[in-house]
Amino acid sequence: MVYFDPLNKACKSVTGAVEKDEKFTLALTLDKPVNANRCFLCFYSDNGKIFKRFMTKIRNGEGKDVFSVDLSFPVSGLFFYYFEIETDYGLHFVVSDESARGHFSRENGRHFQLTVFEADKFEANWFKGGLTYHVFVDRFFKGREHSYPDGAKVNPDWYAQPDHRPVNGIVLNNEFFGGDISGITKKLSYIKSLGVTAIYISPIVEANSNHKYNTGDFLKIDEGFGDEKDFENLISSAKKLGISIIIDGVFSHTGDDSVYFNKYGHYDSVGAFQSENSPYFNWYSFIDYPNVYKSWWGIDTLPEIDKTNESYREFICEQVIPKWLEMGVDGIRLDVADELPDCFLTPLCQSIKNCGDKLIIGEVWENATDKISYGVRRKYFQGGQLDSVMNYPLKNAILSFLSNGDGKHLVDVIRNQINNYPKHALDKLLNILSSHDTPRAITVLGGKPADTRDVQSVTFLNESEFEQAKQKLKIAALLQYTLYGVPCLFYGDEAGLQGYGDPFCRKCYPWGREDAELVKFYATLGKLRANDIFVSSEVVDVHFDDGIFSFERRLKNKIFKVFVNMSGAKRVVDLEKGFVNALNGEKLTSAVTVDNQDFIAALFDTDFSVC
Repeated sequence: MVYFDPLNKACKSVTGAVEKDEKFTLALTLDKPVNANRCFLCFYSDNGKIFKRFMTKIRNGEGKDVFSVDLSFPVSGLFFYYFEIETDYGLHFVVSDESARGHFSRENGRHFQLTVFEADKFEANWFKGGLTYHVFVDRFFKGREHSYPDGAKVNPDWYAQPDHRPVNGIVLNNEFFGGDISGITKKLSYIKSLGVTAIYISPIVEANSNHKYNTGDFLKIDEGFGDEKDFENLISSAKKLGISIIIDGVFSHTGDDSVYFNKYGHYDSVGAFQSENSPYFNWYSFIDYPNVYKSWWGIDTLPEIDKTNESYREFICEQVIPKWLEMGVDGIRLDVADELPDCFLTPLCQSIKNCGDKLIIGEVWENATDKISYGVRRKYFQGGQLDSVMNYPLKNAILSFLSNGDGKHLVDVIRNQINNYPKHALDKLLNILSSHDTPRAITVLGGKPADTRDVQSVTFLNESEFEQAKQKLKIAALLQYTLYGVPCLFYGDEAGLQGYGDPFCRKCYPWGREDAELVKFYATLGKLRANDIFVSSEVVDVHFDDGIFSFERRLKNKIFKVFVNMSGAKRVVDLEKGFVNALNGEKLTSAVTVDNQDFIAALFDTDFSVC
């Protein structure tokens, strides 16, 4: 009865978000029996005021009514829209389903989203088409001996399970295994063999924890990780291999043991905890000075910063950001970006871009285009802020699909991201399957229940469970590497490293005990990423039908197709002539059998050869 699909350019001439002042057309098609008299486009923003535009009606060659309207938006922002149709039978609506497809209804319902953005001068397009490797420094590789903070517990057993037990009810995060910056440098050739083009490093600034998210000094590298010479050597050595360095920026809070708060008097400074005359006093919000203060998520070892404070903003933007970026860092991942208000985030991002074409990735766990944080609609992709974000929604959808066969939800997530995100942000989404904050993907896919940390610390997949989970991980990695965005491989996933949530997901890389088959598979995916079809081509024809999930990418004379079979039985998929298996170069027939819990990645490319 009605056809409107914003991912079809016959319905919406620009796929995804539109640029400010960009002209585009919306068009919907109705079957003749509807007897539509007039049709209106209705759109609104968060202010709730609805604007209506009359749509022009024509009769197409099939005898169907097509209503269209030409548009452009003079301002950036987030808008929502639907269609009102006056028929012989009364007022009807065209609204959105969960996949952002239109459907005809007598009731108003879910609306379509339209993101309007203003282009930035620098968009870090060098990042597109690459491959990122995420390193948790203390657990990757030990390069040399270092000192450790007071109270540190150094574990000499590199392969041990991290200790999860609190001390007097407090998780101290004071267990160290010895990984450091020089250790990353020593393993650059291995990282490069995976096809990596950028390394995202967990925080390296001074702090008394193993994770360094409780900053002690924004301007100093932690001695346990090395010094500035070590870091400069990593940057220069990586650049010689074509690898960029991205660091973690933690600006929503500091540690209580820091230059700025100095709760324990370990620093020579006069911290905010020590005196109301401290230059840092107004950075924090005290409720009952000095012992009661606002802290991040109520954790009193992480006093929260007042991001509206001008002195703090100037310090970060004028001293901290230039220091690290001028050393050669190519990008910053912003920790808990939704806790950085616009009055801080916008100048912060501007200070990063003032240093050149640097990358800004935000930690946002939800749809970043319609995110509301602390009652405020965020403007991450409307211009002047983030290049992109960590792609938690896609991660969750992929793992859910492979765990319980929910392919419809995966399709919904993909279609909505394509529809809502600016293309430049979509192409730079950081596609993760695991992270330092979440269980390892292979553990999730293993599906082995372990409810408490005590149980999790001793629970691992047996050999049979591991092999089954490994096969699912291969499928997950294929999707992670070949959909839009930039895959972010969490160190050790490629080696089969298991682990539930923090701290077990932060186990040391298992050097010498890797799953060789899995490492080889990830290296093959890394080589595939070198094909320019993954730089900016569109993901199209996303489907889930009869247990088969599929999509396609096209670029000039290249076609790439993926079919994943989770149907429970063998399936045959049809291909045109000339396709090869993208992972090994073998020629494919026009009818390819795909086993259950398996996949085929097919490539038609006259210039392609397997390395």
